[in-house]
Amino acid sequence: MVAAAINITGIGADAAVLASLWQIYTIWFAASIALAILPLVIIFVVRRDMFREFLIFEVGGFGFFSPLWIFIATDISGDPWYSILFDGITDGLIGPDSGGTIIGIDISNLFLVPFLLFSFIVGVILLRPSFIAKYGHEGEIPELTELKDTTVSKEEVSAESEMPEVVAPPTTADSIANLRDILIEQGTTDPMINLILNSGIGTTTDLATTSADQLVTLTGMDKHQAEELLMAVQKKVWFSGI
Repeated sequence: MVAAAINITGIGADAAVLASLWQIYTIWFAASIALAILPLVIIFVVRRDMFREFLIFEVGGFGFFSPLWIFIATDISGDPWYSILFDGITDGLIGPDSGGTIIGIDISNLFLVPFLLFSFIVGVILLRPSFIAKYGHEGEIPELTELKDTTVSKEEVSAESEMPEVVAPPTTADSIANLRDILIEQGTTDPMINLILNSGIGTTTDLATTSADQLVTLTGMDKHQAEELLMAVQKKVWFSGI
């Protein structure tokens, strides 16, 4: 939209004004890229746990809305929106020539049209809720920290006080990997696996002895889904050797 405003300002202007507007455009070209990258850098530093989700939203948003923005900006700047389908964009990009001077680079419609179509398709794919739920989270979710420190810890202390002679199976890297493999085998999504592991459940025995209500409380999954998952895991753990 800023490029459209610069283009409108240059209608009927003399060479000196056009030269000044071109300098403004080159500055805005670089600034717009920096403005797109800056939020990613901030999120990566401040909230790294949500960086992947934010990246998906930003890339998906640019992909989905860029064709619409380009058509609207073209129409506002004085050319019909469909002109880019036949003529491309004049001086749409910037780059140095052989002498190092910044010049305008035309974008051919033979490149632009497939790119806009590809951009829109990528945006539709990335912004699907199922895609975001599957790939948008990684590592431990901060919202579960307090739940882990209260519910799980209290239950462990209670179990130890009632059955002091029974030692719970230790959580190790191998037990977590084995539990993850079983959950993947049952078709559990990556975000849900992370929720289960981050809730303090670190072995197949822990999961098999967890109630459906407790699993719903820890992960937020549907109770019917929790019951089916526990039944499948219990069968796997208790009858896999038969």
